[in-house]
Amino acid sequence: MQTTEISSRKKLTEKQESIYSFIKQEITQQRLSPTVREIAEQFGIRSSNGVMCHLRALERKGWIKRDHYLSRGITLVAEPVTQMITLTPGEAGCIGEIYVGCVGVKDRSVTLELIAPDTMGEIRKDL
Repeated sequence: MQTTEISSRKKLTEKQESIYSFIKQEITQQRLSPTVREIAEQFGIRSSNGVMCHLRALERKGWIKRDHYLSRGITLVAEPVTQMITLTPGEAGCIGEIYVGCVGVKDRSVTLELIAPDTMGEIRKDL
């Protein structure tokens, strides 16, 4: 399987990357985005304005969206990712809840190209 990212996002600084990773981890594990205060505590930033500057940069660069009226209003922006998978007859692949199969083809493999949001995960083979 081969994964190729088609990215329209701008590169992040090291600090922005670590803050983005923390936000992503919190949303994935806790199902809630962190508050400005929680981000400040995690990274030792004394001022909420310092955190807000990083959040504005992440939003401007296309990595997050914010609802300015909610304390936990950070959402991740899904990025389309192209993934390739080669299936032989009888095999099936799955990405998220979408299943694809190789049916009606004899003695050869088929390569499929799927473009889906990066939040769906990687393609896996199911036999």
